[in-house]
Amino acid sequence: MPRVRHRLARRLALAAALLFTAPVVVAHGRVWLDGAAPSESAGSPAQGRLLHGHPLPPSGPGYVTYSYLGASLGRQYVHGAVRDALREAFAAVSAARPGRRFVVGETGHRGGGPFWPHRTHQNGLSADIFVPLRDSAGRPADVATYPWNKLGYGLEFDTQGRRGDLTIDFDDLARLLSALDEEARPRGLRIQRIILAPEYVPLLLATPAGRKLGPLSGAILRGQVWWRHDEHVHIDFATRAPR
Repeated sequence: MPRVRHRLARRLALAAALLFTAPVVVAHGRVWLDGAAPSESAGSPAQGRLLHGHPLPPSGPGYVTYSYLGASLGRQYVHGAVRDALREAFAAVSAARPGRRFVVGETGHRGGGPFWPHRTHQNGLSADIFVPLRDSAGRPADVATYPWNKLGYGLEFDTQGRRGDLTIDFDDLARLLSALDEEARPRGLRIQRIILAPEYVPLLLATPAGRKLGPLSGAILRGQVWWRHDEHVHIDFATRAPR
C-alpha cells in the first residue's frame, strides 16, 4: 500500500507540474496541454513535418471543431501562427455576422507527417474548414458532422451549393478568407492555396465579399483535384519573413 500511495503521489506531482508550467486550454471539461515553444514547419503540405505543433481548442468564439473525438485523437494540430490566425479570423467574422459559427475540419498531427486519408496536411500549414450554410429562412447553419456522413466529409452539395433546404453562404466564406489573409500576414504567413469545388469559384467571386478578395482570388485553384471540395474548403498557408 505505501508503494501504491508513493507512485500515486509522484503521478499527481507530475500532473501538477505540467499544469502549472505549461499553458493549458480547457474545453468540454478536459485540459489540453499546449507547449510555449514556437512552431517550425519543414517541407511541403504533401511531404513535410512539424516541430512544436499546437492544438486548436475544440471550440472558441465563432467556431467549433468537427469532432471532439478527432481532437482528442490529436488530429487538429497546426503551426502556432496558423492556430492564432484561425481563431482571430473566426472571432472577427462571427462578430460581424451575428449567428455565424464555422466548423473546422481536420488539420494535422502534432509532429506533421503522413495524415491518412489526406494527401497533404503534413507540415502544419493546412486546414479544412467546412462551408458556412444558410437554411431556407436565411439563418446561419452549420454542416452536420456525424459518423454516418464521414464526419461531414461525405456530404454532397449540388452545383449551386444546395443540399435540401440548406445553401452554401459564399459571401460569409469570402469574408472568412479575407479575414484569414488579414490575420495571417502579421504572423509571418500568407495564404498559398485555396481549394474549393471549381463550379463554386464563380459563385464565391460574385458575392459582395468575393469581389473584394483582390489578389487573394489568385490563390484559388480553378481545376478539380482528387477530392471534390464541395462540403469544405482546404487552405494551405506558407511562411514568409514578417514585415
